[in-house]
Amino acid sequence: MEMNSLALPKLLDLAAHSLLSSKVPGIPALEEFTVDLFPPLLTAAFARGHKQALKALVQAWPFPFLRLGSLIVQWPSQDSLQAVLDGLEDLPCPNPSPRAWPRRSELRVLDMTLDFEQVQSKGASEALARFPFWLPSTVKAEASQPAAGPKLGETMRRGRKQPWEPVELHIDLFLRGPFKLDTFLSGLLSKVERSGGALRLCCRKLHIEEMPFSSLIGILKTLQLDCIRELEVFDWFRALSEQSLFATQLGRICNLHSLKLAYYHWTFSPEDEQSSSYFLSQLSKLGHLQKLHLSYSYLSGNLHQVLSCLQAPLHTLEIRSCTLLDTDISYLAQSLHTTCLTKLDLSGNNLSYMVPGPLEPLLAKVSGTLQHLDLNHCRLKDAHLGTILPVLCRCSHLSSLGLSDNPVSRAGLLSLLEHTATGLQELKRVLYPIPVECCVYLHGLSWGPVNKDKLGQVQAEMQALLQAVQRTDMQWNPPLPSPLPVRLVQLD
Repeated sequence: MEMNSLALPKLLDLAAHSLLSSKVPGIPALEEFTVDLFPPLLTAAFARGHKQALKALVQAWPFPFLRLGSLIVQWPSQDSLQAVLDGLEDLPCPNPSPRAWPRRSELRVLDMTLDFEQVQSKGASEALARFPFWLPSTVKAEASQPAAGPKLGETMRRGRKQPWEPVELHIDLFLRGPFKLDTFLSGLLSKVERSGGALRLCCRKLHIEEMPFSSLIGILKTLQLDCIRELEVFDWFRALSEQSLFATQLGRICNLHSLKLAYYHWTFSPEDEQSSSYFLSQLSKLGHLQKLHLSYSYLSGNLHQVLSCLQAPLHTLEIRSCTLLDTDISYLAQSLHTTCLTKLDLSGNNLSYMVPGPLEPLLAKVSGTLQHLDLNHCRLKDAHLGTILPVLCRCSHLSSLGLSDNPVSRAGLLSLLEHTATGLQELKRVLYPIPVECCVYLHGLSWGPVNKDKLGQVQAEMQALLQAVQRTDMQWNPPLPSPLPVRLVQLD
């Protein structure tokens, strides 16, 4: 009688639990196990917190990859994860000991990243509470494998690991001050430093916020900088020596795809020209950069210095609250970046005096590729929106639009809705401003409570207008909780 294809995993799971229930410490006769028993055995050991079994399994792991993300989300335990890391201590290294394992580990990559979608679907608040320095990653793994190892043929296709080939540890880090290293993370960093090159710490996404500069540089020196794909830095390095040292490290992150700098103190004054030139020279080394986010920094009249040093066109450009001038927008409209931009965010800059002016040519240049546009808190009034509407409606690929916190009237808002709903068929999501009839605006920003009755009336008009133009697929959302659903529903 043939065995059902679903029965084999069931039997493997039962065998794994049976082995772990044995009173014999560790796992007996590990060298005699078939490779297909390792994944369910490791899963069971992680679920039960069987530290000795975990350590032994890692030391004899028969696959090149071991992904722990799903296990961490399901059973968040620092003790279990520590046991896995302890298993790395006796793996072959550049200075091997005479001791030999019955089955030599084939492990090349230990992936500890938490998949963003996985975390969201499971609501893994406990996992994030126990590992607060880990980021749910939106960076896709280059070699995506199942949680407890690859397909059985993967080892043969890859070839056997050389005796002293280093093991890569993949992790995404969120480091925020007041800074004190978590015991587990501190131990992990120390283990990598002590390994003498046998362990390589690869961080694909790194978020740094308000850290002592010495701690930041120490961690960057521990990481494999060429592995970082996303870097977010929320710090203001006041000393020129700190800026210079950080710039040196930044220039070594040669495969960086996304860079976010907030509160960075740009030094464009003549007395600091050397420091500025050095930072820009390091920035120019980032040949793979596709996304650049600059926020809460003073860039007035100097945007060209930042963008002109980049080697390739950007796909995403976010310049928020950087006190941009019309000369900055004019340069951007003429730069090579407008040919490839799919996302542009100019929120927090006063664009009111640039319409009519350089904002229209900029939107015209990006109209062929732009998918996401954010002009929140830009002091745009009815007349400004009316002026840019024709060129805005030429952005045929636009799928999301942000216009919150602009002093627009009810009539201006309804006009905006009508023109974009009929002219932009790909536009699905709009963040619209609260009309001036419903709240008080001060210096271009909304202040005080919102008149919910008046806002409700405006939203009812918006729903009716969306119904009339048959755009049931559009979502118009205000920046504040809405008393009425804004998404169009079928009216009786």
